[in-house]
Amino acid sequence: MATPGGVFSSRKLERATYDSVAFRFIAANDHPDHDTMATFRRRFLKEIEALFVEVLKLAREMGVLKMGTVALDGTKIHANASRHSALSYAHAGEIETQLKAEVAELLAKAEVADLTDVPDGMSIPEELARREERLAKLAAARATLEARAKERFERELAEYQAKLAAREAKAAATGRKPGGKPPQPPVEGPLPTDQVNLTDEASRIMPVAGGGFEQCYNAQAVVPRTACWLWPPTWCKPPTTSSRFSRC
Repeated sequence: MATPGGVFSSRKLERATYDSVAFRFIAANDHPDHDTMATFRRRFLKEIEALFVEVLKLAREMGVLKMGTVALDGTKIHANASRHSALSYAHAGEIETQLKAEVAELLAKAEVADLTDVPDGMSIPEELARREERLAKLAAARATLEARAKERFERELAEYQAKLAAREAKAAATGRKPGGKPPQPPVEGPLPTDQVNLTDEASRIMPVAGGGFEQCYNAQAVVPRTACWLWPPTWCKPPTTSSRFSRC
């Protein structure tokens, strides 16, 4: 829900009805509770979206907003996570195998703890709990990568089938075998190099301006050439902007 000044938080909206003249005018000098506004927004989101489109149309008719040529640019927004916290699918499997071996070794030590001395400062239950916790995090990371791989495979499979159908249709229309290499089917399952960040799994490692790679989101902003309206920026996971837009 877009608001004057780019304020989106219901709590900030409530506060603005006291502090901002623009908000006091819109709210008719009333001060609705932030819970009421949040509930209203969730309940009538579709209707609000339609009204916002009508506002843009009205602004265009009044000459406040002129649609036409727009400027689009992408920028990387740094995630609140280090790229060193990223874990590849292959490395996660290696660590998982190592931890399972360590757990088995600790369980064996626990069996003979009454007969042999346990190293000073070592608590077998604590060591087991620590490794079990790491195993759970690794399993969650691998599940995330597997879900991403499934989504990617389904998307690439649909593209592959569309290319095959177009190739076959061309061959049927011309009576000749199409030139070039036939499309290759997608590979199912996670790749060994697929990565997930353990701190912020929604972010990705992306190339940044000036060289190098950082843990980021890819954001886009659109501004009309002849107006001072800024569309709310959107972010996406692919590192390039082109995948977010289609030609009208």
